[in-house]
Amino acid sequence: MDAEEIRAIFRFSAQEKSIISSFEIQEELFLPFLLSLKSGGSWSYASEDTKSIAVKDVITYYNEESKTGYTLEKIYLFIDPEIIKEEGVVRRLEKCGEREERELVERPYCITLQAKRVILAEVNPDLRDIRVKELKKKHILLKGTPAYSAAHELEHLEKGEVKGIPMWNFEYVKEYAKK
Repeated sequence: MDAEEIRAIFRFSAQEKSIISSFEIQEELFLPFLLSLKSGGSWSYASEDTKSIAVKDVITYYNEESKTGYTLEKIYLFIDPEIIKEEGVVRRLEKCGEREERELVERPYCITLQAKRVILAEVNPDLRDIRVKELKKKHILLKGTPAYSAAHELEHLEKGEVKGIPMWNFEYVKEYAKK
């Protein structure tokens, strides 16, 4: 690592500390957000007093003419989230933590969360910026992958460990191509 890269890391860290302190929230509540931003995925955090989850959603913008695009990441940080409504059931395979294999779980297709505070970050790799703001609305409807991720992280907060049916309970079925 050269000196310029080290200076860039320090600049980024200073900006990060500044943006976090600007929301006047306990710094540790931002841990799921930071993990989602730096490692990907969705994350949760809980203390005796409060909890937070970060849920990531992605949207890819692609220009057919130029054959170029980018994937915008939206990271929602929910402070003290609660489920208001769930709809539908989707069976899916998930891998969690240190487990080696994925497990079959059931998740809602749609989930409406309410939180004391909702902070949204939009990470734009095309512009190389991270726009962060607090949303006025405290109810957010998530569908599909963000809903599954939110349900997964809330299960961590409620039960600690996410449990499902291990993959070795599946059966292989050989099919033959039709002529």
